[in-house]
This record gives sequence, C-alpha cells and structure tokens, in this order.
Amino acid sequence: MSLRPVRAAGVLQTATCATLTLLALVGPDSASAQDFESEAAFLTVPMGARVVGMGRAAVSIRGELQGMRWNPGTLGSVESLEPLASHYSGPLDFKFNYLAVAIPAGSVGTFAVAADVQSFGEISLSGAPGVSLGTITPNNLVLSLTYGRELVARFAFGVTAKWIRSELSGELTGDTFAFDAGLLWKPLEQVPLDLGASILNLGPGLSVEGEGGEASPLPGRLRLGASYDVLGQLAPEGRFNLLLAIDLEHAVRDLGTGSQFLGAELGVAGALFLRGGYIAETLIETNTGTTLGIGLSLGRLQLDLARELGVNQLGDETHLSIAAKL
Repeated sequence: MSLRPVRAAGVLQTATCATLTLLALVGPDSASAQDFESEAAFLTVPMGARVVGMGRAAVSIRGELQGMRWNPGTLGSVESLEPLASHYSGPLDFKFNYLAVAIPAGSVGTFAVAADVQSFGEISLSGAPGVSLGTITPNNLVLSLTYGRELVARFAFGVTAKWIRSELSGELTGDTFAFDAGLLWKPLEQVPLDLGASILNLGPGLSVEGEGGEASPLPGRLRLGASYDVLGQLAPEGRFNLLLAIDLEHAVRDLGTGSQFLGAELGVAGALFLRGGYIAETLIETNTGTTLGIGLSLGRLQLDLARELGVNQLGDETHLSIAAKL
C-alpha cells in the first residue's frame, strides 16, 4: 500500500497541526515549502485549558501542572498531590486526551507522570480516482516522567523524559524518546514577576517501520517567557489579580524562526478566572488567532474551559480540563 497519493491529495490540503502529524510520520520528503512541516508535529499539540485560554503563554506560570508540557520547571513549586485530566475533540473525529499526576516528595522535589493519547479516527485512503487503498486509524502515545525542584529560594528547575510511539496502521509504527528541560526564576521577592526558559523535544528522529526513508525530526523548541501579576502589589489581600504572560518560541534547528504567545488572566477572589490570549504561530503553519477561557475554583477542584478562535484552519478548538489539589 502506497501512501504517497494521500500525501498530495489529502494531508497537504488540510495543512493543520494535527494533520501534519500524519504527514510527518510518512516521511520528511512529503513536506511542503516550509521545512518545519516535516517534523513530528503531534508533539506540539496544545493541551490544558488554562494555558490554552491564556494564548499558550505557559513557560513562566509558577506551580501550574498544565504548564509542565512547556516547562518542566513549573513543577518545582507544586506542593500537593495533583491529578489532572484535559480533553480536546477536534475536527474530523480527532481526539486528544492528556492525563497527569504530580507527586510531591518533600525536600527531594516533585515528580509527575503523564500520558498524552491522540487518536484521529478512521481515515480512508485513495489513490487514482475511484481507487480505494483502504483505511488507517492513526494514533499517538507519549508517556513522560518529570522531576522538578526548587534549588534555592525563587529558582526552580525541571527535566522530563518522554517515550513516544506513533502508529499509522498495524504495519506502520515507530517509537523514539525525547527530553525536555526548563528553569523558572523569580528575580525579586517583593515583585510578582516570574521568568521562564525551556528547551523541548530533544531526541533522535522518529522512524516508522514499514515505510522506509529518513526519520522525521522531532520539533525541538526553545521557549522564553515572563509573567507579571499587575495587581499583585496593588491588591495584596488577593481579592483580584491580573496575570499577564508572554512567551517567545523558536525552533532549535533555526533560532531565527519563531512564534509569539500573549495571555492574560483576571482572577476574582481566587474563585473565578477570566482569560484571553493572542497567538501568532509560524513554525507549523502561519496562523494568528485569539483565545478565550474561563476557570472555576471549587474548593480543591479546578475546572477550566478554553476556546481557540481562528488558530486552526480546520475549525475552532474547545479544551476542557479538570484538576484537584489533594
């Protein structure tokens, strides 16, 4: 069975982050003009409704388990047992689920395990007009182990090891591994400013058995960001807070090429959170769009809902997350 007609006729027409997953897995020679489209792009799919609602600006959000995907250093200030579940149902029967749990270990630091499960439904393959090549049911699985710790006051680091498996069909499967590392720094004790930096998806390429050809490179990324609580000093009693965040993301293989993410979160009495953001994506596809989100803190339970508008060419995305502090 040849997938080359599908690359030109099907996958390249949609040209979204999720469908680039398929394109990347059948070999880098299927990439279009932009070289980054040959990467295993499924590793960049955003998950976590809080950070999605804030325009994916997550690298400097302290103590946020959802931000661990962008900066494992954020795990260092998580001090309670925290399970997290995030879900996103995309177009064309795409489904993405992310499960994680943070496990504090006292002065040793904090550990977390996570599973990222992606499925794309049943996709029909066709060659020449009227010729069916059957169907495939692509899916991806990423299992990760993260460790984070505050080294000294206001300075934390974290590392993540990931095992990655992708399957186009029973005969077309492949696996590899990758690493993330990140830092989080609060420069001044009395100033509500956090700075973050991370390097993501460092590892060998992904080869799919049965297809041959070169391995698809992993989407290595360098992220730098800052967040500042505008009302942190004006309203110290915590009735209101206004968190502003910005992330700059660059491709490790070409540091001159990057994307920008802006986000804001207004908190009311620590119970209601209103979020918004702006995304200027250039690495996987050149898209700009906005995000909206809302969060509710119900005792130890946190519910988050977010929607991306205009970012995905196939349609707007809705993300749902639920977390608890035990």
